[in-house]
Amino acid sequence: MPVLKNIYRYPIKGLSAQPLTRVALQAKQPFPHDRVYALVRPGAPFDTIRPQWGKKGLFVMLMLEEALARVQTALDVETQRLTITQDGRQLLVADLHDEAARAKVEEIVWQLVPALRSAPVLVRSPDGHFMDKPDNVISLINLATVRSLEEQWGIRIDPLRFRANLYIDGARPWEEFEWVGSDIRIGDAVLRVDRRNGRCGATNVNPETGRRDLDLPSSLRAAFGHKEFGIYLIAREGGALSVGDQLHTPATTAAIHHPPAPSGRPQAGQQKFICGGCYFIYEPAAGLPDQSIPRGTPFSAIPPGWRCPDCGTEKTTFRAHGEPQLSTT
Repeated sequence: MPVLKNIYRYPIKGLSAQPLTRVALQAKQPFPHDRVYALVRPGAPFDTIRPQWGKKGLFVMLMLEEALARVQTALDVETQRLTITQDGRQLLVADLHDEAARAKVEEIVWQLVPALRSAPVLVRSPDGHFMDKPDNVISLINLATVRSLEEQWGIRIDPLRFRANLYIDGARPWEEFEWVGSDIRIGDAVLRVDRRNGRCGATNVNPETGRRDLDLPSSLRAAFGHKEFGIYLIAREGGALSVGDQLHTPATTAAIHHPPAPSGRPQAGQQKFICGGCYFIYEPAAGLPDQSIPRGTPFSAIPPGWRCPDCGTEKTTFRAHGEPQLSTT
């Protein structure tokens, strides 16, 4: 029977994982203290006085700033004291209630990412979160699926690349996709398996080195025709769960369908373009009618100020999209 092997929260969006041994979930609520802080990009159209959820392109994040992985952070949620270390050396202990201490955190991040034109602004969600998705989802990774990719591709994949809240072991590879639409129980909590998790460029960053050394979304798309890995859960019934708890899954024999990868050369004016951060693909044939971009509109005809509809990053992050292939750097 599958068991819960690891629990993590990420108090500040884009910064390191914080391991837990136990967590208490509440029905329909997000994972406790997860991505409750975020670092707003300089010049981003975001109200730092009244912070609300926003697309991840508004924030400093691993998807674009891999240097964030070079530091380790730990937040005491009771006192709001944040500790930042690098290579075993303590850089800062900051009380996040204090404005001057928050400014020191912002300065350290700017030193990590000097390409920013100024220091980012650390904000806290008053009653929500800054997860990639606006709804209250909890992410789960099946370690057997990670190992299956390692065997198939002949590479080591640190599971922390996927920045999930829950890591399980003992299930079959890819079995988690069969649970979508069903309930699972871990400890005292009942969770609805809501959907698969589409991966972005944050997974390319090695959490140990802070370097981009893989291209996992493109590799997934080349192998399976999609970039989905892991699942999103929604807590239906609250309760405590602890490392070592058994995971009770729905009885199912549903087959996993991986659609074929796209092939063929694009016609003139129909070249697809892919976001360098979240791997959203703009298809001229489909356009984006809900953004007043008619079907058949070439990427070059989209206004320069347009942003990725998935992650909110600028048009300049897009590149021509050809046949995907497994790649490392």
